[in-house]
Amino acid sequence: MPLVDYGSDSDSDPPPSKKAKPNSPPPAATPAPASAPLPPLPSAFHDLYASTVRTTTADTPSLHQGRTRQTPHIAGHWPSHVYIEWHPPPPTHALLTSLLTSLQSRIASSPNPHHKPNITTFLTSDLGTPLPLHISLSRPLSLPTPTKAAFLSALTEGISTCGLAGPFALTCRGAEWHRTEESGRSFLVLRVRSATGTHASANPELTTLLRQCNRVARQHGQPELYQWAADADADADADAESSSGSGLKGDGERPSRTGSAGDAFHLSIAWTFAKPTEELERLTREVFAGDERAAEDGIQTTVIPVDGIKAKIGNVVTHIPLRQPGRKTANNLLGIS
Repeated sequence: MPLVDYGSDSDSDPPPSKKAKPNSPPPAATPAPASAPLPPLPSAFHDLYASTVRTTTADTPSLHQGRTRQTPHIAGHWPSHVYIEWHPPPPTHALLTSLLTSLQSRIASSPNPHHKPNITTFLTSDLGTPLPLHISLSRPLSLPTPTKAAFLSALTEGISTCGLAGPFALTCRGAEWHRTEESGRSFLVLRVRSATGTHASANPELTTLLRQCNRVARQHGQPELYQWAADADADADADAESSSGSGLKGDGERPSRTGSAGDAFHLSIAWTFAKPTEELERLTREVFAGDERAAEDGIQTTVIPVDGIKAKIGNVVTHIPLRQPGRKTANNLLGIS
């Protein structure tokens, strides 16, 4: 008996394929299984890449679109900022980008040859990537190395004990131009309002957070944001000073109208070195309140969720969550419980 029993040559040939009939329809292609959409990245992931590469500590406007530092660099000090971050959802980002493009087009076609300001967007990076928007809760700060840890600790404690019940929501109130002489720039901003705000108090939650941030800044010898504004517990002299119309008072962030700090919170979506003229303000109103697109309604129906604040010290961003009763906060890097 042979070791291996080989079959005949005919056994190795494949069976003949069936011939398709001339009028038979082609076989239906099997549809590929639909892939599930990827889950969104945790908000803490964005903090890892929140800073751009710093090429020099010198004040070099040519590297920053002509901008100059508001706070000069000091060796051993860390540029810092406290703010709320918001990533506009794709439909909102597309709407704002379209409106800004329309405004730039209207400016370019304006018959006035002497006033065609160059407007730079905050919505998209040079690479076309959507950027987050910010609501400031502090002025630009400069923290010495020995105090930066204490500042962050005090800020975290202040936010966790500020009395807010938990996360809240904001809405937009429309667009307007806001000039800050300290930076030498004009900003196209979206004013924000609490979803639970009233005529007497437009932003009770933001005002509470601002007081805590200003208290910590004051304790560490740093300037306060909206220092001109009269808080609810300010005396009559402070009220008179904040509404005297005598120009900027210290922080360079005074709005063009009088009022409380609750009226000053905003998201900046673009900027220019030019001062806003009546023509620029008119074009902005026409674009952002155009009946044909219902742009104003689209913006004002946008909801901005707030579940915490961010403190950026140097190139390190720390997310400080608002206290949520009965829920533990994850302490890992990506916020995954």
